Amino acid sequence: MWENFEARLDENDRDRPLPLRRALFDVFRGSGLRPGDGVTKKMASFEFSAGKRLLWEIQNPVNVFLHVKWFDRAEANGFVGELRPYQSGMKDGGRHSALSRDWSFGDADCFVLRIENAEALRRLLGALLEFDNALVLDPAAVVRWIERLRHFFPALDGFDRPDPQFDEAERSYKLDVAVELKTAVTQSRSDQELADAVNTALGKSNLLQWRTYWPMSPKGDADRERLWPALRELLNAALGAADGHPVALEAFANVWIASVPDAKPDAARQIGEFLFLHLAPDAGIYIRHSVRQDLWLEAVGSRFPDHTSMADTYRDEWRFMEAVRRAFAAQGLAPRDMIDVQSALWVVHNYKEEDVEAFSRDAIEAAMDAFDGYPESGEHAAIFGSFGEPRDLWVRSTKDRPNRVYPTKPIVAYLLGHTDIHGGWNRPSGPAARLHNSGYIITDHADRPRPIPDREFLVRGADRIRSCARNYYVAPAREKGAAEVAIRAGDLGRDMALHDRHPAICSALGSEEFQRDAQVSRPTHTLPNPSITTVFTYQLASAEGQETMTFEPAIEMANTTNLILYGPPGTGKTYATAWEAVRLCLGDAAAEPLRGDRHDLMTEYHRLAKEGRIEFVTFHQSFSYEDFVEGLRPTTTANQEGDDEDASTSGGFSLDPHDGVFKVISEKARLDTGDAPAKRLDRSRSIYKIALGQRDSQEDRIREGLDSGLIHLGWGGDINWSDERFDDFEEIRKTWNEQKDAQASGKDPNIEVLYAFRSGLQIGDYVVISDGRDSYRAFGRVSGEYYFDSDAEFHPHRRKVEWIWRNDDGAKRAPFYSRNFRRQSAYRLDPSQIDWDAVEAVVIDPNAELPMSSARPHVLIIDEINRANISKVFGELITLLEVDKRLGCKNEVRVRLPYSGTSFGVPANLHIIGTMNTADRSIALLDTALRRRFTFRELMPDVEELRQAMAARQLDATNLDGIDICKLLQTLNERIEYLFDREHQIGHAYFTGCTTRADVEDVMRHKVIPLLAEYFYEDWSKVAAVLGDGDGTRGSHFLEAKRLVAPAGFADDELGGDKLRWSVKDAFDFSDFSA
Repeated sequence: MWENFEARLDENDRDRPLPLRRALFDVFRGSGLRPGDGVTKKMASFEFSAGKRLLWEIQNPVNVFLHVKWFDRAEANGFVGELRPYQSGMKDGGRHSALSRDWSFGDADCFVLRIENAEALRRLLGALLEFDNALVLDPAAVVRWIERLRHFFPALDGFDRPDPQFDEAERSYKLDVAVELKTAVTQSRSDQELADAVNTALGKSNLLQWRTYWPMSPKGDADRERLWPALRELLNAALGAADGHPVALEAFANVWIASVPDAKPDAARQIGEFLFLHLAPDAGIYIRHSVRQDLWLEAVGSRFPDHTSMADTYRDEWRFMEAVRRAFAAQGLAPRDMIDVQSALWVVHNYKEEDVEAFSRDAIEAAMDAFDGYPESGEHAAIFGSFGEPRDLWVRSTKDRPNRVYPTKPIVAYLLGHTDIHGGWNRPSGPAARLHNSGYIITDHADRPRPIPDREFLVRGADRIRSCARNYYVAPAREKGAAEVAIRAGDLGRDMALHDRHPAICSALGSEEFQRDAQVSRPTHTLPNPSITTVFTYQLASAEGQETMTFEPAIEMANTTNLILYGPPGTGKTYATAWEAVRLCLGDAAAEPLRGDRHDLMTEYHRLAKEGRIEFVTFHQSFSYEDFVEGLRPTTTANQEGDDEDASTSGGFSLDPHDGVFKVISEKARLDTGDAPAKRLDRSRSIYKIALGQRDSQEDRIREGLDSGLIHLGWGGDINWSDERFDDFEEIRKTWNEQKDAQASGKDPNIEVLYAFRSGLQIGDYVVISDGRDSYRAFGRVSGEYYFDSDAEFHPHRRKVEWIWRNDDGAKRAPFYSRNFRRQSAYRLDPSQIDWDAVEAVVIDPNAELPMSSARPHVLIIDEINRANISKVFGELITLLEVDKRLGCKNEVRVRLPYSGTSFGVPANLHIIGTMNTADRSIALLDTALRRRFTFRELMPDVEELRQAMAARQLDATNLDGIDICKLLQTLNERIEYLFDREHQIGHAYFTGCTTRADVEDVMRHKVIPLLAEYFYEDWSKVAAVLGDGDGTRGSHFLEAKRLVAPAGFADDELGGDKLRWSVKDAFDFSDFSA
């Protein structure tokens, strides 16, 4: 937000540096004003309220421009203004063009003020902001907050239409505390009782850490005689008018500091705001320091002001919370009070995707046994007796019991050993969520399965089907000693309330993953498959003399590489990544001959990159999740499908999901078939929906197409459209208008549908034969061009098709395409709505979504991995990087991506190599989650590598035109490590390309010396020390220094010490490093 402003300042400073310019800019940035939409080399705009602007002349920074309506207020505060009216009929209104732009004052009058110093600017801004106290928030920040809030609480449509999950997690307990606190305060008859009431409320709440309020607790070390009266005054203020809160908070903070040893002012702020929020929720606020700092910076664009006054701090916090409240209301959320605002910001800032382990079946069933015994024995009363009558969420046992369903909270409380249980589905640690993810079915009290909320952390799909089949079918049969178990797809679907999902159920039951997880043999199954009647039979006990089949993962986990190469600049990290990437792709044996040959290695690297098996990306400060994984991009292309039959096919734009580099290469790796025969569809191709006839009444027409390997169309009349000129839509329209219907528009199906069938559909594209709007019965690949069959009894417009799959029973459309099929006979399906995995699971193989054992390794190289915000770039996918969480591995994990809504996992054949420059950032500062998931390999300056690299070019690193480069490098690095640290050494790669003495001098002059100057922050005395030049006045080698004579008007010793002017010598002296 501020980058453009900084750039314009730098541009002006290069032309004419003015200290006042930077001083005034710092005031603007710290004032709470937001950058406006306009910034040029001469002018910059700021907004201090909605539609209220201030312009600052960057070139001549004393000039500040305001709308004329502020003229009287400016003069009332001691400022003298000079009008700059807009003069109609004159170019730019007869004034500076920037004053008449849309982002400034347009055709409104304005005036200019002369600001002589930073203090005057602070006084002016104070007068403006005091008069108009509204804070302006970045709309993009507000949108992100709302999206994140609804990510965790999808049912939260508006606070005034309560979401029970949100209220249970964030609001209800605060209201309970508020009621108890207010009652206790109004009934207290002494300062001691007041303090006890406050401590009780603080203890029941989770807003403050206990250390914050411990000094005022019964065992605390606060001076009660001083603090209790101040607490009473604070409570009185909390129950009084809101405009008294700031002053009361500051008064309490002052007493707190005087009453508590080593007191921290922020503790007093939190206690006071806790009371304001609970006793006056309509106007009182509470916000954690970290939440305030981070979200203010995001929404306002500057750091939260560093006030010396606690009252001023509170006023700005209130401005911020009130601005959030207004912004949420404008988006339709309608916060009920400041409790909603505080809770929402806490969710946005602090909620994380929790990594919660599942419970075992044995543990859950044991908890149910204990619950059954509790009414008779009274055992575990501390757990089971803590919960009231259960309401909505129950869990079904996998055993035959008198009570088939159990309340979820007591069961999970027993398993965890405590009763601090919150939520149901709303977070991974919620009891219903944990039992669901453990392979149990959540029901209501009547044992009816509950709908599963759309939450990313809830297991679903094939994983869910397998875990429930294992718990409810295989495990009970094994406990009974059965030799085999049979699972009917329709029965499992009924148990799980999976309607019309028999293809997915059959796929999961027939998969190798289920055989591994449930430890069963390969099943036999009845036909047809897939069908609700399909029965899978598994042998539980091995036959005499035979071993039960076991299956190994198609891709060995241990082979997956997550590696980061780190070290100072110039240590060969980039070359090392190329070697590692080629080695991983080709294998050790095939890559070994390339190790010493840079040219051949890089040739192979570029070949693999061209094939798409190696991708390279550089992280930077602006790199985001939307760049790396997926985001939304505007598209202005015409509506490709328009499933709303009344929709227009043109106009406007939409935001469509766009894949980032990580998702692209992950999918390439997952879908790779290697040297095996292709078992996948070409996902770059289009899919067209084709209707061959009406179901039932035109079955003969449908059958002819399916049996004869062709598709046919009735629209288009009796005209032969084979001529090449009909590749053009306009030619079809023109001919139809001339020969058939002069009034027909381009939307006429004889034109639009015919064009899609004849010209839009290309050889190699796919067609899906619809069976009504919700199912399909065939899928094929177009193999021939359009032709006109004049002898056909019906539909003369035809094309040849190779059927890949056909089934008279059909398959459901919804799993692969979310929109209803249109009644239109031929049209292209919207590519963004196609789930290719679901298509392949039906038409190719139920396990088609899994990586094939022949899939080749792929590598993603992330250069400068430490320069981006890792948490923001990887988001929820950081967990998926773990080796055992990859697709096809034991603990496979998938997530549902936020923009496309697709299920996503990282394949085991994708290796990730990162590089990081330790001169920019230490490993210790890297995101902890990243460090746990990567192996780190250090690359330091290596003299031996320098020798070998130069020897490969028949050069001697110890004597290159009389210079011992090895000695030079070693000496420089020893001095750097002594003066700074080992992370800022000079890498050997800087010198490996040197051929002559002039090359060495060029490297020293243009690379090494500037790098040292950067390392030592332009402290040239230290640069000289590293280069061995001492004070630079005598016998210097690389730098020389000249003592500066004090200018007229300065005493020789007035500024203390000698002043030196350093410069780089024209010719270098390498005598200290001679061969």
